[in-house]
Amino acid sequence: MDDITVGVFCADSEAKGRFLAGVAKKSEAEGLSVFVRSEAGRKISFLDSSDFPEKLQGYASIASIVDYALYLYPRDKLTPPDGELAVLLGAFGLPGSLVVLDHSSDPEVAKSSLRGTAVGSYPILEHDSASGAIDLSSVGARETSSRGTLVFIDRAFAVKGVGTVALGFVLSGKVKVHDQLRPIPGPEGAKLDVRSIQVSDQDFDSAGRGVRVGLSLKGMEPKELERAHWLDDSSTPLSSSPSFFFEPAPFYRQQVEGRELHVQLPGKMISARVAAADQGIMAELPFRAPAWPGMRASVIDLNGKALRVAGRATCKF
Repeated sequence: MDDITVGVFCADSEAKGRFLAGVAKKSEAEGLSVFVRSEAGRKISFLDSSDFPEKLQGYASIASIVDYALYLYPRDKLTPPDGELAVLLGAFGLPGSLVVLDHSSDPEVAKSSLRGTAVGSYPILEHDSASGAIDLSSVGARETSSRGTLVFIDRAFAVKGVGTVALGFVLSGKVKVHDQLRPIPGPEGAKLDVRSIQVSDQDFDSAGRGVRVGLSLKGMEPKELERAHWLDDSSTPLSSSPSFFFEPAPFYRQQVEGRELHVQLPGKMISARVAAADQGIMAELPFRAPAWPGMRASVIDLNGKALRVAGRATCKF
């Protein structure tokens, strides 16, 4: 079975921490938190962001790249941040489960309170925090229409004796030692040589989608690589003005056309001037970014008062 990534979405940091400590082992805490669980040779990476509700960027990035969502229902009353997370998951069309912890709520009451959001239609998963058991055997990798190699990178730094290292997630395809990868965005014609690959501190000759990877790279210094957000095998279509079918989020009342907003692409949120286009919208980006037909994205209004998720965007390009 394919390795998978699972986002854990919850505004209650205490409940979320207890849940994650029970089901997986913490692998990385800087930036996005990564917890790893292995079952029958399958690696499940649980992703978490600690800066919500003050910031939406972390959870928006997670929602844009994971295969599955676990929405932890609050033990007390439902709050506006809980509602915003439910709307965010709907904006990416994420499949998932509505998790009720420690019999803290009636499952039907939980589903009813989230009616009108995608989470309200999720199946219920009742979980005991004292138990490390969780059944995700039926969860599979989400299909992507990008068939080449594409890696989202969120950290780049130098390691003494190794050189430039990038950390990220393989979104599609497979990355192999000695691959020549294109930085996006990056200088025209730039290529980086993959010198070595690590997954969970172990060396591998290759790594497929759904895993967190560390890539030792030759051809660019960390400071320059920090400006790139993806690496690919040069097969990914790029555009600085992609067009999208757009579906406004429930409860978001403003128009998005003619405004300076943000677009959450796979992994990275980018500032964008949103304009009206035939049967949807066009996003004017500051650089060429991945954009393929069917690519899932979301329009984000970081200055939104009651709700920062403006809606679902599906790339037409």
